[in-house]
Order: sequence, then C-alpha cells, then structure tokens
Amino acid sequence: MKKCAGVFFLGAFLSGCASQSVQTELAAVDDGGSQSYYASGWIVQSQKDEGHLVELAVHEAKQPWEEVTAVLYLENRSDEPLTVSINDITLQQDERLVSLRSYGELEQQYISQAQSRRTAIALGALAQTLSASQPATTSSYGSGTAYGPGGTVNHYGSSTTYSRDPAASAAAQAQIQSSAQSGIANIRSELQRNLNSLEGYLQTTTVFPGQTFMGRFQSEMTVFDQRPESFYTFTVELGEESYEFAFVEKASIETDQRKLF
Repeated sequence: MKKCAGVFFLGAFLSGCASQSVQTELAAVDDGGSQSYYASGWIVQSQKDEGHLVELAVHEAKQPWEEVTAVLYLENRSDEPLTVSINDITLQQDERLVSLRSYGELEQQYISQAQSRRTAIALGALAQTLSASQPATTSSYGSGTAYGPGGTVNHYGSSTTYSRDPAASAAAQAQIQSSAQSGIANIRSELQRNLNSLEGYLQTTTVFPGQTFMGRFQSEMTVFDQRPESFYTFTVELGEESYEFAFVEKASIETDQRKLF
C-alpha cells in the first residue's frame, strides 16, 4: 500500500499543479414582485405602487470579492415628502450582511490617503535637505617608519578634511523642494479628482411630491467562497414601505492544469 501511495503521489507531482480562474457576473432574480430590464451593462429591477416608483440597478460585470456598485432611482408619487439616505438601504449576501459605504466615509478615506502621502513626501524632502546641507568629508590615510638607536617604529595615521560648497548645496536643496512641491501638487490634483468622482453619490435627500431622485452607492468588499451562485438582496425602506431587490452572482470556475515536467 505504501508503494502504491508513493507512485500515486509521484504521478500527481509530475503531472503538474492546477490553477483556477474565476469569472462572475450578476443577473436579476425575478420573484414576481419586480420587473427587470437591462440598460448599457446595468441590470435594473423596478417596483411601483400608488406612492412610489423605486428602481435599483447593479452593474452586470463583477469580479469575485469586489464591492457592489448600485444606483437607486426614486419617484415620489405620494402627497408627502420622502427622505432617503444610505441608512435606509441594507444589503445581504447569502447569510452575511454587507455594509454600505456612506459619502462621508469615502470622502474621509480620500482625504486621509492624501494627507498620508503629503506627510511622506514632506518627511522625505526634510531628510534629503538635511543630507544636502552637510559638509563633504575627505579622509586620507598614511604611514611612516622612524629609525633610531632604540630600533624601528612604524607610524599610522589618518586625517579628515571638511569642505562646503554653498552654491551646490543651495542648488540641491532647491531641486529637492521643487520635487516635493510637484509631488504635493499631484496629490492635491488626485484628491480633487477623487472628490469630484463622488458627485451623484447617495446622500441624505428629501424628495418632495412629484419629484424624482437618483443616487449611486457602493458596498464594502463581498465574499467569494467557491459557490456556483451567491444571492444579493437589497432592502430599501421608504417610510412605512419596504422594497426588496434580488440579484444572483453566477460563478464560472475553470481549472488549468500546468505540467511541471
């Protein structure tokens, strides 16, 4: 039995190792209460009653573990104003509750990232400036032999010379400061682009009778545990009414066998 086991192991080793590639995509789950349609790569589910028309859309393309990006559309057909926020929406993936990211959280994330990068550039520039301001050192070594009545004496010694080139030091420090200012300008520009990308993100909004509202939002990272299907359920609470939108993430798992010999 041991010999057979050894032959099996050797055969498996020689045959190679396997790697997996996973492709996932989202599709609508029709439960009879929603109407579904596709629009430019987005899957839209729609529900309506006397007071509201509510639609929720998710992007069809999705990578495993990737966050879910969704868009909420609301038409207030009632006689009362309606307030909607990220706190009125929940997302559940199978048995797990997935948190949704608020506008404030994303804004603070972008600002914190920019501050950290600015601090790193400032500290790096300070270290380079201190180094450039130090005088240059030159060391020399020598030896000699002295002869006298008492015999021969060998002498060893070294000397260090310090020199400073103010013009070269100033030029180096100017270059360091210029590079630092350029880096900070790039960080500031990227921060502004990130903040601009939040335009249209779901924030607390009051939708008055006869008005419509649309806002997008994003979840935290999702989970992929090798299931062929994973179900996502969005629940939107609007006043006393509740609306559920269900989607399924279908996975296609391919195993590639790579031979070692």
